[in-house]
Amino acid sequence: MRLLTITAISCLLCVSLFGQAAPASAPDEMPTLQHFNPDQVDKTLDPCSDFFQYACSKWIKANPIPPDQAGSGTFNKLFIWNVAAVRSTLEGAEKASNRTPVEQQVGDYYASCMDEATINKAGIAPLQPELDRIAKLRDKSQLLEIVASIHQIIRPANLNFIDAEYQGVLFGLYAWPDFDNAQVTLPALDQSGMGMPGREFYLNNDDKSKEIRGLYLKHIAKMLELSGEPQAQAATDAQSVLAIETGFANAAMDIVARRDPKNQNNKMTMEQLQALTPSFNWSHYFAAMHAPASPQYLVLAPDFFRGMEKLISSEPAEHWRAYLRYSTLTNEAAFLSQPFVEENFDFFGRQLAGAKQIQPRWRRCSQNADADLGEAVGQAYVAKFFPPENKERMLQMVKAIETALHQDIDAATWMSPQTKQLAHVKLSAQVDKIGYPDHWIDYSSVEIKRTDFLGNQERSAHFEIERRIAKFGKPADRQEWGMTPPTVNAYEDAQTNTINFPAGILQPPFFDVTEIDAVNYGGIGMVIGHEITHGFDDQGRKFDADGNLKDWWTPADAANYDQRDQCIQDEYTQEVPEAGVTQNGKLSAGEDTADNGGIHLTLAALQNTLAAQGKSLDTPAGDGLTELQNFFLSFANIWCGENRPEAARTAVMTQGHSLNRYRVNNVVANMPEFAHAFSCHAGQPMVHANQCRVW
Repeated sequence: MRLLTITAISCLLCVSLFGQAAPASAPDEMPTLQHFNPDQVDKTLDPCSDFFQYACSKWIKANPIPPDQAGSGTFNKLFIWNVAAVRSTLEGAEKASNRTPVEQQVGDYYASCMDEATINKAGIAPLQPELDRIAKLRDKSQLLEIVASIHQIIRPANLNFIDAEYQGVLFGLYAWPDFDNAQVTLPALDQSGMGMPGREFYLNNDDKSKEIRGLYLKHIAKMLELSGEPQAQAATDAQSVLAIETGFANAAMDIVARRDPKNQNNKMTMEQLQALTPSFNWSHYFAAMHAPASPQYLVLAPDFFRGMEKLISSEPAEHWRAYLRYSTLTNEAAFLSQPFVEENFDFFGRQLAGAKQIQPRWRRCSQNADADLGEAVGQAYVAKFFPPENKERMLQMVKAIETALHQDIDAATWMSPQTKQLAHVKLSAQVDKIGYPDHWIDYSSVEIKRTDFLGNQERSAHFEIERRIAKFGKPADRQEWGMTPPTVNAYEDAQTNTINFPAGILQPPFFDVTEIDAVNYGGIGMVIGHEITHGFDDQGRKFDADGNLKDWWTPADAANYDQRDQCIQDEYTQEVPEAGVTQNGKLSAGEDTADNGGIHLTLAALQNTLAAQGKSLDTPAGDGLTELQNFFLSFANIWCGENRPEAARTAVMTQGHSLNRYRVNNVVANMPEFAHAFSCHAGQPMVHANQCRVW
């Protein structure tokens, strides 16, 4: 199964679908939370030559990539602590006497997932009714009903603007604010249907891409064979599946073009939508999905649907049977018996990410419970691991960093007073969400059975897709969350003008109530600054204070912005030897701008905070370090880690984030404050001659 753990528009990082850091303790123990430690630096190295190596090489050596992981890092270490924390709450709910309805749901869900013997004994049988429905497809007019049936049982994805596609079957359906009136929620139709991470995996002709396609073809055939197809038929059907997915790839919007919301703002009436794809009866599909009629539909990639029409017209019914069978299998593989789980891991985990073995089952079950019943799981997690005083301190830091941006806007020499005023209005209208929602999703209508893991997942998926469909035509809810409380991530959503920090990331080494301000500002403060900056990055700046796609910039200010943004794009368009590919600075521009802007803002906020205490950035802060040096070391610490080459390649091609080394080195090399902190001079690698900065 291809998991997607990112949501909303712009987030801090993309968490690998292939697993996180391995536990440092026995499965029945909580791992130890890692705290910032300035002694981990390698003082034999020169911080002005390679700050990432100086700050992280000892950490990386002490934390080698575990065999069941695609990488290791401080993010990953915290992630697995949170997974273990979730596990403790789930096991408590599973075994508790006099359980509440919420405890019964999450406890029984977890128990059903952990019951591997029952799952293996059932084999393919739990999914057989859907496969039988697909097998009865004889006329392509039946396609819509079968697709609707599949869409109601597979876990719906969340996504952001740098995702190459909606990860689903044929196309994606979800609720999305109207770009021109963010107060209204529209049905959105998106490109999808590709089993691999993005169109480049189908279309690139380098040797590695060809090798991966060959392995993928074998994987498709094996999955079909496991489902009961004879070997020869499975091999033939695999060719048909790859041909259809390649057709989708040819029609799909390029990932860089996809970043621009203007390219996705294509509203159509039902008549226009039907004219776009005459072979697919949309009114019947929406009726089958129990979706209300809408005066407008947001078609995010019209060319994709034109391509879908050509494929429906040209590909025979037997090819569509093969495609739908495989697509259903790959989306549900993680919930089936061991042969499906292992084959799914072999391609997506081993071949695309380089992991050597699969994660332990307790970890996968904890993640599945969080994915399917996230806010039910999150209630117990928050009560146990995120006290109210942590939320209050976080809010203080957020306000301090927002104040720093207000000051930065005022000080900008490249913006006119008119644009500055509107920038202040947008920032002041931003909603800051910390830890967890004020109102929890009610899952009481979801039937959870202790011995029916696949059924539990399907019923949870059906609940979620119905919950999303119910939003069509309704006002957008700015208080709704797109990440669950235990998530180790954060995001900004331009259309609701919110920044969102789940409780999962508000733990050491990011946020540590025992640490000095310099350490917290360098850690979670940089995360806060990163997300705030996203509202003003090359795409976020196109939305106004109300979340509408609206040009509020004067032409001269927009030109000045683009010039500064081009510096970032050029700087980050670079060879990435560890991935074997070239990074596209246009793809990563938003994240790189947020990294560079975020650290400037949080440093300014720290300076203001220290000044109120009668201190400066150069004040000694213990261990022979200044406040400023602690700040930069804490910043580097949250990015310590490395990926396997396979995972690095996939990330650079599809995720829009620079790899950790470049997120550290390129950022500090753009900062005179860093050169001051470590006595670097012009001509050294960590002092760029052309220092890029937007904010």
